[in-house]
Amino acid sequence: MEEQFTRWERRTRRWALVFAGLAAVIGWGLALIPIQAGRPALTTFILATVPAVGVFVWRTGPIRRRRALLAEPFPPAWEAVLQQDVVFFRALDPDAQRRFRRDLQVFLGETRITGIKVEIDETTRVLAGASAIIPIFGFPEWEWDQVREVLVYPNRFDGEFDFGDRREHNILGMVGTGSLNRLMILAKPDLINGFRNATDKRNVGVHEFAHLVDKTDGHIDGVPGVGLAGGAVEPWLDLVRRKMAEIEEGKSDIDRYALTNEAEFFAVTAEYFFERPGLMQRKHPELYATLERVFNQDLGSRIGAIGRELKRGRRKFGRNSPCPCGSGRKFKKCCLQ
Repeated sequence: MEEQFTRWERRTRRWALVFAGLAAVIGWGLALIPIQAGRPALTTFILATVPAVGVFVWRTGPIRRRRALLAEPFPPAWEAVLQQDVVFFRALDPDAQRRFRRDLQVFLGETRITGIKVEIDETTRVLAGASAIIPIFGFPEWEWDQVREVLVYPNRFDGEFDFGDRREHNILGMVGTGSLNRLMILAKPDLINGFRNATDKRNVGVHEFAHLVDKTDGHIDGVPGVGLAGGAVEPWLDLVRRKMAEIEEGKSDIDRYALTNEAEFFAVTAEYFFERPGLMQRKHPELYATLERVFNQDLGSRIGAIGRELKRGRRKFGRNSPCPCGSGRKFKKCCLQ
């Protein structure tokens, strides 16, 4: 994990040097005019260098902020949510769990989670962050530049972003476009239920972040910009067409919402892949193998652990149980508070 952020820091610092160098060239070029007019050369060049230093400090600010985030201890309340509700996390080995925690700290530290007429509690915050980490966990250098804020609604909403209980309020989540670019909207009850019902092959958080993985080539079209290099696109589209035909004919357990278009097929099958990888591997081996390449994740090596966690169900902690955060204290004296 240290290497991940070292590479990111090197890349950030390199661009900072480029912009600082440009500022220095411009500053020194402009400094030649006062020198010719008689101002002391040393003073002029020092003054001309100050903007370049300022640019470097400004451009490397994200490094210092991220280091400060990661210097903070992982919140015990977050650990409790992961242990209770996130099967994907529980099935990871200890080293991978440490990386998941750090990725979660970075995402939640750099992305706003905003409630719209609803409280953002720790469960909602952590599950929104987990939704972002799960699809890209196979890419240690991934940066979520495509989203700056997640808006959480109290209920499902319609195309005008009004929420309530009427029949037309049937949208669970949405990736913003146009004026809403880099925004995501999630309905709080569906976000939480997506993790607490871990066997239904549905998870709206993973669904929406899968759309952003799809968007890595600039388009949400069901053909992600990762994992389908070279001649893999046409076989993927052929597979999508065959699987959609099976759904249409009632010969598939993939949710019918996947028939909407290729983009929704990709997001729906991503939910299935991460929630029930063992089942998908048995029923749809070709689709499973392709999604393993797209997400760069060998879930096959964890199918046994995932199956055991699914069988165990949502972990419950009594007031006097040891706290799942590992503090050694009772649950009632720790994360329950």
